[in-house]
Amino acid sequence: MSRAPLRWLDEGAADGRWNMAVDETLLLALEEDGAPTLRLYAWRGPWLSLGHAQALDPLREAACRDVGVGIVRRPTGGSAVLHGADLTYALVAPESAVPAGLEASYAWVGRVLREALDRVGVVADPPAGRSAGRREQPFDCFARVGIEEITVAGRKLVGSAQRRIRGRILQHGSIRLGPDPPPAAAAAGRLAGVATSLAELGFEPPENRLRDACVQAFAAAFDLPIDRSSLTEPERARAAERARGPAGNPRVGRRDPGAGASRPPSAGR
Repeated sequence: MSRAPLRWLDEGAADGRWNMAVDETLLLALEEDGAPTLRLYAWRGPWLSLGHAQALDPLREAACRDVGVGIVRRPTGGSAVLHGADLTYALVAPESAVPAGLEASYAWVGRVLREALDRVGVVADPPAGRSAGRREQPFDCFARVGIEEITVAGRKLVGSAQRRIRGRILQHGSIRLGPDPPPAAAAAGRLAGVATSLAELGFEPPENRLRDACVQAFAAAFDLPIDRSSLTEPERARAAERARGPAGNPRVGRRDPGAGASRPPSAGR
């Protein structure tokens, strides 16, 4: 693995099309032996992100539009996630930099996120030994718990999805900071009682403290120093072009065999 520093992109809030365009741009631009990049960011307003091939019901689309929830399609698989009251992480790395295999890499990232939460005083439940909740893939990511996905007091706190392409990996996920606005949650299909947030658990660390905990935990796991960075101008240009294109369009189902998009693995599979 390259000994170059862990690149840390500490970003503010942006709309869903931009956020997904940047994550995919970073994935596609990564050199095979490049250094890992950790991007931390927020969402401007409520957004529903769909898995890359997830169906979108016209009635749900209309309900989201009526209450001001934007919809974007992720480059990763899995189920829908409602954003806006969360901190999102995106890890881009060569596959060689993380444990081999889908389940092993999910488990590794899950352990790093547990360490980050522990640094701000949040003690997560032991890792799930089997898939919790519905056995079929539900519309809402937070209605199902995969291996090493993080729950506290039995409720899911972090939801993640992954994509692999030509020796590179993107895993991004939502760390819930507070409760979702009820109109947005209803429109997005969020089921009551299945998810939690740091605020609902009584933990409200300053967001910058949680961001610092995440980057410190990943740097320790990679055994790399940290390079706080920004998007380069070429990266910004490519992301802007991608955001204007069809890539994140929720009406376009993205089925790209060979790209390795995947949801969190279940122990029961």
